[in-house]
Amino acid sequence: MWFDLKIRYKHLQIIKHALQHYLKREGATQKDLQDEQVLLNKVESRINGIKERYGIR
Repeated sequence: MWFDLKIRYKHLQIIKHALQHYLKREGATQKDLQDEQVLLNKVESRINGIKERYGIR
């Protein structure tokens, strides 16, 4: 189980960093940025939940 959690956590961190970078691109519409920010917020919420539940810092 820890192995699966470690992979999920790592994947979520990669997605978070990719979205943070992607949100800074030129040419994105306001709607694109809003949708992507909502997704980023969900990913960050999931990461924070995992951190709290398993004591990850």
